Amino acid sequence: MLLALPLFSDDSLLLNATFDDADLTGWKTAGDLCVAPSFCAGEPQGKYWVAFSTNNEQDPITMCGSNSVGGVESVLRTPYLALRSNVSRIRVDFKLKFLTNENTATDLGNDTFIVRLLTVDGPVILAAFDDSGAAPDSRNFTVRGDTAFRESRCTPTWKYETGLLQVSYYRSFREPFRSKMTSGPVAVEFVLSNHFDKDFDSAVVLDDVQVRAYR
Repeated sequence: MLLALPLFSDDSLLLNATFDDADLTGWKTAGDLCVAPSFCAGEPQGKYWVAFSTNNEQDPITMCGSNSVGGVESVLRTPYLALRSNVSRIRVDFKLKFLTNENTATDLGNDTFIVRLLTVDGPVILAAFDDSGAAPDSRNFTVRGDTAFRESRCTPTWKYETGLLQVSYYRSFREPFRSKMTSGPVAVEFVLSNHFDKDFDSAVVLDDVQVRAYR
């Protein structure tokens, strides 16, 4: 289910995406990406979650039966969300699991999952993951769950996977960026990219995306 609501209170839910209606109408999608039921990687919170991968045209490994853009990238972007001028804080929550065939024993991860808040004044990085792990917690960013890569239950298709992670980003914005941010629509973008090589792919399953705004 998708809810895009105007701001009328101190805590307003702008987006609540459980994907249980299996409908991505209004979302921007590109690459090997689809709404999927449960599979070897585990169970979604409800009926469905979104799956995407970095497979290329010569690679039989795919989450959805299609190809990532250029064999290197798949993208999911929320519908545009309108903010009122009195918004000062944004909170974004979502669940994800990262699967990979890359070497997780190195800290030079070369497949990345980036989450960005897109505004008319430019993007704001909310979260970053790669095949060596998640970005560390900070005052604005928390990850709950097992971030360590273990042998995947999807072997031999995928070698390693994390646990199902609960990610939260909560931040206050100051002037002049706040005024510029609220002068136009915003969106949250999820990008899974394959860097340096196309030989080893990664995948993500994403669920329960919520966006809140505060005065």
